[in-house]
Amino acid sequence: MAIAPRRVTGVFLFLLTLLSALLVVGGTAGPAQAADGFKYWNYFHVENGKYVFAQTGPADFQPKDGSVEAYRYGLSSTADGIQPRAEATTYSADDICKGVEAKQGQKLVGVLLDYGTAEDAGSGETPPEPRAACAAVPTKANGQQVLDAVADVRVENQLTCGIDGYPVKGCSVTVKNPPAAGAQDSVDFTLPKSASEKSDAGTTQAAEQTDDSGFPWTLVVVVVVVLVLAGAGLAVARRGRNA
Repeated sequence: MAIAPRRVTGVFLFLLTLLSALLVVGGTAGPAQAADGFKYWNYFHVENGKYVFAQTGPADFQPKDGSVEAYRYGLSSTADGIQPRAEATTYSADDICKGVEAKQGQKLVGVLLDYGTAEDAGSGETPPEPRAACAAVPTKANGQQVLDAVADVRVENQLTCGIDGYPVKGCSVTVKNPPAAGAQDSVDFTLPKSASEKSDAGTTQAAEQTDDSGFPWTLVVVVVVVLVLAGAGLAVARRGRNA
């Protein structure tokens, strides 16, 4: 039995319409999912002068001696995360750990902490200034132990949710239809005081404490001056009598 040409045309048009609809849905499904952004602590390793977005949590990574770990809080909607606001080559472990000596069985790891911008802050919160810290930890310490050594960390469900009390609450906040990421100015990270600077500060403080030990040096000087003046006065008086 032959099929009418008109019927064949109708079936073809239906299949073509269905295929077009599937292509439209398939083409928009990906971007719709990618439209969501997340505010969270992005975790990076510094490798070959670049920030490399961590593929595991810090507890599952073991930083090498002399390496740098980096964290940035902010809104990200890409798989590469949002990077700290400084070039990865700006702060080396030698810069961050200057003056710090590792004891036997320890390694030194630099840590960069970028708390993000005011726009990414929660309601009523102000992000702390970016800072760097040096972790002197056992050679087999993982990234979580490195972070714990230099900051107060809030962990929920194995996720780093807060560093140094920021943000105060929440963890990986979802943001629907986030704005496009704009260019961000570089910032300076506050470097920790080196061991030598701390030693110098301790020496100065000890000297100040010695000066303030309670001995009345000012009174002694005054007494000496008075005695000298008194002696000069007596000498003048004697000369007057003998004249």
